[in-house]
Amino acid sequence: MFRIRDPLHGTIALGSTEETLLDCCQMQRLRGIRQLATAYLVYPGANHTRFEHSIGTLFLADRMCREMGMGEEKIAKVRVAALLHDIGHVAFSHESEAVLKGKLGTHEEVGRRMVLSGEVADALTGEFSPREIADLCDTALGSVITSDLGADRMDYLLRDSHYTGVAYGVIDTQRICTSVSLGKNGLLIRERGLEAAESLLVARVTMFSTVYLHKTVRIASRMLQQAIMLALGDGTLCEDDFLCLGDSQALDALGASKDACEYVARIKKRRLFKKAYSVPMGKMRVPARKAEEELTRACGCPVLVDIPSLSAKAHILLEKKSGKILPLARESELVSALEAMQSRRLEALVMCDERHVAKVARAAKRLFG
Repeated sequence: MFRIRDPLHGTIALGSTEETLLDCCQMQRLRGIRQLATAYLVYPGANHTRFEHSIGTLFLADRMCREMGMGEEKIAKVRVAALLHDIGHVAFSHESEAVLKGKLGTHEEVGRRMVLSGEVADALTGEFSPREIADLCDTALGSVITSDLGADRMDYLLRDSHYTGVAYGVIDTQRICTSVSLGKNGLLIRERGLEAAESLLVARVTMFSTVYLHKTVRIASRMLQQAIMLALGDGTLCEDDFLCLGDSQALDALGASKDACEYVARIKKRRLFKKAYSVPMGKMRVPARKAEEELTRACGCPVLVDIPSLSAKAHILLEKKSGKILPLARESELVSALEAMQSRRLEALVMCDERHVAKVARAAKRLFG
């Protein structure tokens, strides 16, 4: 038995197969991939990684399974799948995935390939079939990990809140773990856990607006994406390079690109672009890339546009005392109000060097009306 001390969950015990999996190079690579990519430029403590989040997800998945009275064989499978659920993340996580997924696939698809062959598959063989672990997250049992009430969501909200110092991510994990059940289509929250589920969604919405969609975080992320696109375009890097690099290594590699080096230098020195204009998503009539081209040409300086790719909208099912199963948003005025509020707040951001903000703002206003 191997034990790890986690700042959120305390002592977490791992079995021999789990310990072997942790030592695989694909898992160790996650030590170099920040959970929140560029958010450390706004929240200096946000240097936590996908590695510790994976261990925390295992812990919460185990807790939920035991509260639901599952057998040890099922629990063991869920624990391993939870530990491996983020193994396919490349350097810079979701920020780079938006650029690279056309070639590499999503992090779920990359992770599936890693689980089915190579060192991870070898570590699994003997206790589990690699395919049953790779397939688990697409099943009702896998929703213990992947549901909007699942172990992944709960751990990242708690962990992101802790390391950013933002108090909004605090949720009642104990109440949720003791109030869930597993239906044929996935995880359900029983009526007695309604308030705990609501509090999780309040935490999620406020973390989105405060951290994940923070203006400066979005600006840094869009500049990073532009650097990746430019480095791919001039041949400095290829998509597969991101499968073996951590964030710091990848940023240094991007800096070798003649086209991307200016963006990389700005990120490293925190000389970020500034917001010039914003457009409510409901009024966004011009595709982002076309808007960038038109504004760059009209203003004679680089202009970037960021479209929010994250949504706080959740799909949670409530199991009533009568046995009836309904969407939580239909039964909770709070949840439906939160979703409506989040939709109204979503905006596209137009950004540029601070010297050109006034000029770009005028041009953006003409373009977007």
